[in-house]
Amino acid sequence: MKLWMIYDREGMERNASYIQMYRERCRTYEIQVEPVLTETLPRRLRDGQMPVCALVRTICPKINQMLEQAKIPVFNSYQVSYVCNHKGRTLEYFKDQVLSVPSLTFSGKDLTDILSKKPGEFVNMFEKQFCYSNSFEQEERELIYRASEFVIKAVDGHGGTQVFSIEEDKRQVLEGIGGHDFVLQPMIGGGSSAEGGRSQDVRVYVVGKKIFAAVMRSSSRDFRANFSLGGEVRRYELSGQEVRIVKTVLDKMEFGMVGIDFIVDGRRRLILNEIEDVAGARMLYQCAPELDIVQEYLQYILEEKLPNS
Repeated sequence: MKLWMIYDREGMERNASYIQMYRERCRTYEIQVEPVLTETLPRRLRDGQMPVCALVRTICPKINQMLEQAKIPVFNSYQVSYVCNHKGRTLEYFKDQVLSVPSLTFSGKDLTDILSKKPGEFVNMFEKQFCYSNSFEQEERELIYRASEFVIKAVDGHGGTQVFSIEEDKRQVLEGIGGHDFVLQPMIGGGSSAEGGRSQDVRVYVVGKKIFAAVMRSSSRDFRANFSLGGEVRRYELSGQEVRIVKTVLDKMEFGMVGIDFIVDGRRRLILNEIEDVAGARMLYQCAPELDIVQEYLQYILEEKLPNS
């Protein structure tokens, strides 16, 4: 039996060691891991090839949908890929369940107009266009009205590379967003004054309905605390209240393995920021090498979701 790991060409080359981890752990199940390039997938499906399941490790919801239509168990599902690989959709989907970053979505052609506006105009823009949640309207208003800056993010960006303050050089923003649709959000300050105003966020790794581990990312140099941009990382223990917040997200959608990202504001609240569908594990293995999320994920798929495979 084979388990497909589907990548674009660049991703396959970059993740050779990650693929090897899956190969080593799949030996227990007598399953062969086969890396599959996205461009070869249609031909394989036409030929009737049927793996025991497929792990989509590239961002393209149509691929998840194609596999589901071929009756191949796919992780994550098309629904997860479609919602979570678009920052605007993610926040709209979950905003009545948990306090989420207020967000307006725009077409890429609107970027020049947005960049021409003065900072004070953004609050009025949210007041006119933002649809407040049924559960957190007061908190959302506070986040918008107290923001001293606003942030622009490509809806499909990852790793913090297409995230900009509205105050940054406009040419850099235009080049960085590159015609992508984008979201406009209030910048949410992280950390207390005692901590030097550090930007902080928490990634919660989940497998199925289980909270596997959490990592805090922080930066004293940049409002972006991403590990790939030089943010510091450490293992983080969720409080009882924070566990309840995460479980509220898990009750709303069925995941395989994802990273749920929360911004930590000045009041130490977790505010949903985005959900990483194709979540990497490098940061987790660095913080907690004793934890093996690949093994956990395979056990979940092959023993719980596909027990008769």
